[in-house]
Amino acid sequence: MRPTHAPTRLPAHDHCDVLSALFRGSLCEQVASGPARCFEAGEFLYHIGGPARSVFLLRRGLVKVSAVSSGGQELTLRVYKAGDIFGELCLCTGERREQAVALQTSHAIEIPLERFIARMQQDSRAALEFVTTTCERLADAHERLRSLAVDPVLGRLVRTLLSLATELGEETSEGMQLTPHLAQRELAGIVGARREVISTLLNRMRAKGLLTYTRRGRIQIDRDRLEELSLSLAAEEHAEDPMLAG
Repeated sequence: MRPTHAPTRLPAHDHCDVLSALFRGSLCEQVASGPARCFEAGEFLYHIGGPARSVFLLRRGLVKVSAVSSGGQELTLRVYKAGDIFGELCLCTGERREQAVALQTSHAIEIPLERFIARMQQDSRAALEFVTTTCERLADAHERLRSLAVDPVLGRLVRTLLSLATELGEETSEGMQLTPHLAQRELAGIVGARREVISTLLNRMRAKGLLTYTRRGRIQIDRDRLEELSLSLAAEEHAEDPMLAG
């Protein structure tokens, strides 16, 4: 039996987004001090197994946080944009369980864990905002795991493109352009599929006029048509399960 699709964004997440914005302003801006460090594209901010004694505030650029299996397969957990914080799992363990790498030239401020915790102890509102933000990310991670287990790659790819459009898209006269430019390897890591499969699906979607893309990773989507496709795929999977279709 296949579970029904969860919506792309739960209604409660709208509230989480507001709290996340407050969190970035009321907490990180107050505890972050000193100049930001510059990381070039491809440079790691931290590695799996390294000490986890700080969180990061991203001032500029984009950073990918990912997990790597024992076989070397990488799964992108999240892509962070300017204004986001990451590395908060340091609160759970003294060792990094994921890695963070800059996707483009990025500037980030490292906030010592002791200062971060001290600020939350002084400000109950900031602590609530942090917990809410963390819960939102855990909910997203749970949905990712569910989707990886039961959803076809095409459905995951379509929802990933729509999600990236919401988080990182830029409206142009020709449609919604995803920023930054993502290589197919990076997109495959987010979707959780082999690059060859993603390449084939992108070619098919381009042939149907759902999107355009270049070798350098510039992707432009027809958002309305992709949303229609996403709903159609969800309906088909729902109909395939007799217990859900009845």
